[in-house]
Amino acid sequence: MKILVAGLGLIGASIAKTLKKNTNHYVMGWNRTKSVCEKALSDGAIDETGELSELIPKADITIINFYTEAIVPFVLEHRDEFKDGSIVTDSCGIKTKICRQLEKEDFKFTFIGSHPMAGREVSGYDNSLPTLFDNASFICTPTNAPKAKTDTLIELAKEMGFARTVVTTPEHHDEMIAFTSQIAHVLACSYVLSPLAPMHTGFSAGSYRDVSRVARINGEMWSELFIANKEPLIREIDDLVQNLEKFKKAIDKEDTQTLEDLMAQANKIKEEIG
Repeated sequence: MKILVAGLGLIGASIAKTLKKNTNHYVMGWNRTKSVCEKALSDGAIDETGELSELIPKADITIINFYTEAIVPFVLEHRDEFKDGSIVTDSCGIKTKICRQLEKEDFKFTFIGSHPMAGREVSGYDNSLPTLFDNASFICTPTNAPKAKTDTLIELAKEMGFARTVVTTPEHHDEMIAFTSQIAHVLACSYVLSPLAPMHTGFSAGSYRDVSRVARINGEMWSELFIANKEPLIREIDDLVQNLEKFKKAIDKEDTQTLEDLMAQANKIKEEIG
């Protein structure tokens, strides 16, 4: 197949490099900054680059790797250029806002939302890796897509080396991502906003490192993701605040038994779920 990777930042370039490393598909690449396309071509991360008007009509699968707010406009702008019967997907970390808008449209191609579950604390082409998705999950959120098209995308993910593939609804994807990813970033950022954070050297070890790691964050991108997924994320924040209040109250009252019970409950859950 001919696969177009539109957007060659961290995720897009890692997808292109993974396709080149693990599959025999022909990989085309496009990025707004042409020097990035030239570098990807010289690195062997892609087989071809050029203008979108030349690349889009040739692609059996187009993978869009933009910030949240740019994906729907891009698909609508180029709707008449995508190859008839082709698959168009995206790699965005939220799905409902994108999929529910695009399912209303009558396309000659099939749009399927997807999310390769991996990332780094750094961004850009130069930080992309052909191993970024090793042992990662690939999530598909089809709405009105034919099963055969979804199966094609899932098979591609398996070829690329994803360890797990999941097919679910956009809404379930977003509520789970609010818990497994977004709330962790909110927590880490809140944690390092403490006035004691700059003085951690000499006093910190694994706990500080583990909790604070994902506070190294692209604020422009993640603010879009947070707002686009605000209802599920706010529910998770509310749950977190309630649990923190339980600890706060027990500590304030020097209630050892409640503290032990809370930690025993958390320990049991962690042991059960991993």
